[in-house]
Amino acid sequence: MKKAIIAILVFAVLATGVMFAVAQRSGDGKKGGWGNRGGHHRGGMMLRGLDLTDEQKAQVKQIMEASKEKSQSLRESLKANREKMNEATANGAFDEAQVTALATEKGNISAQMTVEHARSKSQIFALLTAEQKAKAVEMKSKMKDRFKARKAETAEKVSE
Repeated sequence: MKKAIIAILVFAVLATGVMFAVAQRSGDGKKGGWGNRGGHHRGGMMLRGLDLTDEQKAQVKQIMEASKEKSQSLRESLKANREKMNEATANGAFDEAQVTALATEKGNISAQMTVEHARSKSQIFALLTAEQKAKAVEMKSKMKDRFKARKAETAEKVSE
């Protein structure tokens, strides 16, 4: 069970990292900015389809920058944790108590990152109009359906 929780938290941290990387891009119409076809992050793609106003784009950028600043120390802690884990397991070494302590620390840091991600997501959602919120929910549902279809297609190919 602990392994599943840690795996989920690791995934959340990776997704958050991608979100922060995308957030650094400007929304001035250049490839990769919010609200245009260049964004590759799921959140950016979702926002792109919502036709945000320039004011909303600016507010989203502010939220993302503030969130990035808040999570900087957490990202540094994760990096330090990863380095400690690499040292603790170098050359096949294994001290279960040390690895467990580092894994628990990583889980706690990841949980804090997940909370920060959820906070910024909530703040961004609050900026949307009622129409944009409804469209976002619809787009998310369609994306889940596409993901399920792709997953089923991949499973089918693997079983062949």
